[in-house]
Amino acid sequence: MIRKMDAYTLSEIRTEMARANAALTEFFAGIPAETFFEHPPRVWSTAENLAHLCKTVRAATLAYRVPARLSGLIWGSAETSRSYDELVASYKAVLDAGAESPAAYVPELDNAPQDAEAAKQELLQRWQQAAGKLEAALANWQDEDLDKAKVPHPVLGKLTLRELLFFTLYHNLHHINDVRQLRGEARVDG
Repeated sequence: MIRKMDAYTLSEIRTEMARANAALTEFFAGIPAETFFEHPPRVWSTAENLAHLCKTVRAATLAYRVPARLSGLIWGSAETSRSYDELVASYKAVLDAGAESPAAYVPELDNAPQDAEAAKQELLQRWQQAAGKLEAALANWQDEDLDKAKVPHPVLGKLTLRELLFFTLYHNLHHINDVRQLRGEARVDG
């Protein structure tokens, strides 16, 4: 299962991301198709949570497709990154203040597919592709480049590229916890 992240270097983050992405895939794959698309009032279904993660990870990947030498010119320069814990505290504060997912990241799914198992497998494949593309994009970066530019985030403002990775890891855990709560299971620390 995804756990609290203590990684800081790019190498450590990449290792944690690969492990966390595999754990996320296993978690969602283990949920029966017959409940995967259940949509309680005012709460995203399991499938919608996963579709949302596909969208957000694809968006994050775009930041790492820009060459490091150009990232500061495009988004603005930075000098230092907050820690994982500091970034998570900032995110929790904006959520507590009422922040919600921007419309571009709200999932749009058929919550009553004819073949729930096939639809679930297709969504899991979309997730694996999105996660794999982010992991591949990181191969072109050096650790010191993660603190040189700030990219826009729709809820948190400008984040360094290292902070965006921290956000992505925590955000994935946040949505696992949403699904766990939906299913009446205990939350996982993060």
